[in-house]
Amino acid sequence: MRYISDEKEINEAENFMTLAAEEAQKSRCKKSKRGVVLVNNGMIIGRGYNEPLLPDLCCVRENIHDNTRYDLCSALHAEQMAIAEAANGLYRIQGARLYQIKTKNGEKVHSRNPSCTLCSRLIYGVKISEVVLWHKEGYAVYDSQEFNRLSYEYFLKSKK
Repeated sequence: MRYISDEKEINEAENFMTLAAEEAQKSRCKKSKRGVVLVNNGMIIGRGYNEPLLPDLCCVRENIHDNTRYDLCSALHAEQMAIAEAANGLYRIQGARLYQIKTKNGEKVHSRNPSCTLCSRLIYGVKISEVVLWHKEGYAVYDSQEFNRLSYEYFLKSKK
């Protein structure tokens, strides 16, 4: 992981994170309003937000306060939605950069460490190059393999 320090790259990250936050506002998920913008060669190829596909069962995980029991989640995750949109548009996903952010009460929220094994393995599997999260220290760029590994490490620690 590295933090973005180049001013041009910081401005780019801020712009894409603002767009990702706009996506998050569309979410009807009660547990986590997240938005994603998937970018390749400076062009947005996919957008997504957490969206329950079975609203009458939303949200079975509402009172689960860690990132476990995804099998109970009826939502399409923001990352999944953005990847599907890019694939449906026949855009090249390999080498893309994914910007992801969470919002609460309409405000952007700093990310914690990677933790969704469901999305991290999909991101790694479709060969997205990097994931950008907004931490208190700034914009952090993870390569997809590291992002996937850290998600599993989080999950394994929560099981102890």
